[in-house]
Amino acid sequence: MCEVRLVIRDARRDVHANCDEEFAECVVAALGAEPETIDELDVAVERFVRPGEWSNFREFLSGADDRPHDAGLVIVDLPARLVVSDSWFPSAAHDDAVDDQDGDDDDADGAPPLRLSEDWELSSDVSGWRALADARRRERPANPPLDARAVLYGEPLLESIGRECWASFRDRPPQSNAAAVDYREHWTRPKDEYELVRQIHVRWMMTPRDDLRGQTPRDVLVARREFISRDMQDRSMQWSHEGQCPRGLDPESAACRFGGFGTHEFVTYYDLVRFLLWICRDDVAEFAKASSSIATTEGDFLTGEVPRLAQLREEWLNDPDPEFHGRTPRSIIHNERARLPEGVSGAEAVVDHDCPMCQMQAELPGPMFWCLDGCNMDDDFAFSLYHRTYEEWEQEQRRHEEFSRRFEAEQTERKRLGVEYPGSGYADPDSVWQRSFSAPEIPGEPALMRLFAIGSHLTELIVDLKQPTEDRVLIDRLSRDFGNLRDVAQSRDVATAEALFEPVLDRFSETLAEVAVDRPELDRKCTDLQQRLRCFLEPPSSEPTPDLDEDELPF
Repeated sequence: MCEVRLVIRDARRDVHANCDEEFAECVVAALGAEPETIDELDVAVERFVRPGEWSNFREFLSGADDRPHDAGLVIVDLPARLVVSDSWFPSAAHDDAVDDQDGDDDDADGAPPLRLSEDWELSSDVSGWRALADARRRERPANPPLDARAVLYGEPLLESIGRECWASFRDRPPQSNAAAVDYREHWTRPKDEYELVRQIHVRWMMTPRDDLRGQTPRDVLVARREFISRDMQDRSMQWSHEGQCPRGLDPESAACRFGGFGTHEFVTYYDLVRFLLWICRDDVAEFAKASSSIATTEGDFLTGEVPRLAQLREEWLNDPDPEFHGRTPRSIIHNERARLPEGVSGAEAVVDHDCPMCQMQAELPGPMFWCLDGCNMDDDFAFSLYHRTYEEWEQEQRRHEEFSRRFEAEQTERKRLGVEYPGSGYADPDSVWQRSFSAPEIPGEPALMRLFAIGSHLTELIVDLKQPTEDRVLIDRLSRDFGNLRDVAQSRDVATAEALFEPVLDRFSETLAEVAVDRPELDRKCTDLQQRLRCFLEPPSSEPTPDLDEDELPF
């Protein structure tokens, strides 16, 4: 393998060594962890190189020897956020330019995905690299790392909430059931109060602040969201390929302490602020009621309210939340800041244990990844995750409005012509199945695909058996029969599988017959599933699988 000369510099020292190109690629890929020092880079490299007893740079020599060597020269200057190379350069790119690298080509040669934030400059000017590095080093101190979380979570937030709620709610009576209302259940609140809370939240997000260097809280929250999301996706892919969670960022590293906000923290932060707003709204009313006989000011209220909100903030961050699968908001934020995906097993990810598809999912190898999105957030630009500017958001709103207008017009015309479909939007009016889909039967289809089709329709049948009252005995029998079929279909003992297939299929078919007798309205569905079971043992077809016409697809 060809070698390159690798020079690494931080604010205190320079080191260099001749190394193979693969290790140099790992070093450049580790820059996605945004290290500030050689020690932090050493830890970040362990994302891609198995940790050893010694430093990855233990054989590097002191100094910045930039003489040409073999395949080329690579210089990494951490304080300057600069990567320089002459004849060799990894396929690194800024985050907004890596779309073409997504897909199979990324891992074609086993190289780690290389994504750099927009802070980094890539240069091939080897002869002038020192002057470029010195200039960039002089520029960075003018814009040192900003501890934005001290503002977004600290007293500036709490004081702003207190002042805004005092102005908006001090003359309103307290809500009699406020203590029992979850902050997410906004529909239990008067609409005018919800609108006031929403407006306060929007103003906080959209007001430029001196302590954020002229930025709004929203500016700070979205600035690096996409870069962090892509890095989290890369770590998820790495975990899936390697079978173990990759190394996270050191909690004491600059990237973890001062790094940007990802999607998880944005969504969690939205919930926290909304929780504190509703708490403060009720506190204002109670304070005004308790002090109605004496003159009180905003300052009197804030004196006690800010410490109370700080305590409630800590309790909320540390409280396991069923909406987050029992995780605490603080742990979700920490993991994303450390670039650690929320990995769970297939069994942990099951939503409904009666669902055959969930049962198949539970048996899948490797981790599954749990993610938050902004689906429960207000539809305002202030809370938009995916738009950097108001113009982008407004354009997207217009596209949604046009799509909705066309969809409603199409549905109206279908209704006028009498051709609208019952049930879901893709259901075939001639099919017995209205909430599940499988491709048309193909003779000799692989067993796993037949199993998937049966499980998909069995899910719909089990949902039917839960209405109007749950028939637990039949549901349990169907789940057991499907589980037996899964075990046999996926068995590596061919002889045993062949011996058990017919008894398992017969027992499954008998249960479906009992369902049809007990629930006559489900007879057609049971008959269809029985037919599919009879086709299960057909030999594989030598005919190629026909391509479905795009018009035949249900999506």
